[in-house]
Amino acid sequence: MDIRNIVIISLVLLIAGPAVAADAQLGRLVKEQQNNDNAAFKDRKIEQKDVFSDAIAKKETDSTFPLENPCFQIDELVLSNDFLDDRGLNKIKKLVAGKCLGMNGLKKAAVLFQDYYINSGYITTRVEIPSQDLLTKKLKLAVIPGRISEIIIVDNDISKWVLPFSQGDILNIRDIEQGLENIQRTPEVDVKINIVPGPENGTSNLVINTQRKKIWSARTSYNNYGDDSTGNQLIGGVGYLYNITSLSDVFYLAGTGSQTGGYKNASAYYSVPFGYTDLSLFYSKSKSTQGIDLGAYTFDYVGETEYFSLKSNRMLYRNVNSKLSASAELIRRKYDYTLGGTELVLQKRDMGNIRLGLNYKRNFTGAALDSTLTWQRFTKAFGGTDTPDMRTGTVSKQSQILNLNVNYVKWLTMLPVNAYYELNIGAQYSPDNLTLQDQFTIGDRWSVRGFQNSDGLYGNKGFFLQNTLNVVTGYNGFVPYIGTDYGQIIGKLPSQDLNGKKIIGGVFGIKGAVKALEYDASLSSPFLYPDDLDVDSYKLNFNLAYQI
Repeated sequence: MDIRNIVIISLVLLIAGPAVAADAQLGRLVKEQQNNDNAAFKDRKIEQKDVFSDAIAKKETDSTFPLENPCFQIDELVLSNDFLDDRGLNKIKKLVAGKCLGMNGLKKAAVLFQDYYINSGYITTRVEIPSQDLLTKKLKLAVIPGRISEIIIVDNDISKWVLPFSQGDILNIRDIEQGLENIQRTPEVDVKINIVPGPENGTSNLVINTQRKKIWSARTSYNNYGDDSTGNQLIGGVGYLYNITSLSDVFYLAGTGSQTGGYKNASAYYSVPFGYTDLSLFYSKSKSTQGIDLGAYTFDYVGETEYFSLKSNRMLYRNVNSKLSASAELIRRKYDYTLGGTELVLQKRDMGNIRLGLNYKRNFTGAALDSTLTWQRFTKAFGGTDTPDMRTGTVSKQSQILNLNVNYVKWLTMLPVNAYYELNIGAQYSPDNLTLQDQFTIGDRWSVRGFQNSDGLYGNKGFFLQNTLNVVTGYNGFVPYIGTDYGQIIGKLPSQDLNGKKIIGGVFGIKGAVKALEYDASLSSPFLYPDDLDVDSYKLNFNLAYQI
């Protein structure tokens, strides 16, 4: 047998065995490719615009009614054509019942109900006092629903399937906000939805003008976010198509590669909204090639991954300053590894997952919160198979995972300069032992900065806190920033033999844009880490992106 093949087989047996050193080496190689895949995906992501109306909820500060003479005893209040029938209206009814009301008191009662409908989003609905006999001690108020008479789309740029409202619906500003979000999810539009009087009393027409500038864009990027072993300089390109079916849909095709050719990634994405629901498809394929030196021989360690997801997102609730949505996602992942051309069968993965999530967003005065909680578990329902470590009982066949991600941005008004503070929190909990690809990682630029070229730390449970102070200069979008981050793995480190589970790092950088050119340059450094974790004392990072 050739000595080279003997060495390969010996190394394969070593990696397949329980040796911690081999597990740690494999873990680093796998995590490097995973980090590169994440970087490519996040670089191509289109940021969605949240729409909250500028209207401030009207509040009746004085709940007392004036003493008037003459007045009419009101023991019961009847609200005709009420289409809400909720607790808030019942509270107002109880407030009015038992009062003796004159003309001003009767008007105030109608205003209380009118404001409640407006605050609920029904801005064209009216509450009127019809002619009636008040000697019956019963006050009747008539609700006149404001309905949509016609939807006019200028130039027929989008299909009405995109919109969460239709002709004949009761007009609600929340529906209009959702419609704006659905249309503005594609760039290069300046949407205006105007409410104009309809042909009949109590009706309105909606005139939608998307003012679309173009239906495509292209973006290229160059950075040093890759790993040294596969080439740290990454070049990427992506082409976008918008509204290709008149459904405000988004499609992109993208590719990323390192300057050495050691890393390659290609992906495709499609997303389309239907009212309060949107659907998305994502596919990614990558290949990572890294050399492993063993004495006089160098062997190529090759990892190939495929990722496919089908996701549905549904808006459950929204009001003037917050919204809550739920999502369901089916995921299929495949991982294949070879060493010197020999397949590493025990490292092969073909996994299926179901992921359910809740997203909550809220606007505060001078601040914004965006939080997501997801639950994920392994499933074979659509083709996945038990992994080798599941079959041996090393990891759980359920592989249940809870993830929490929080982003909080707060404008700082007490400083002498314009600045805002940004907090990112990431946490993972699992009652199970997880396969390597599912383990929580800290030590990259999305968690704890300063460890980009290290192994980082990874385990079944952990969290990180990322803190950044951004100074807004107002000069060509130039923003200096400084940050300090903390991360910790809770419980054991399954594939690492280290004497600590906590890391702290920091970063100082500048970012901004000059016309279509975006830039981000930073210097990051590790502050606290396990003594036996191999780290760089500092790392210079840069990213350039140009979009047309």
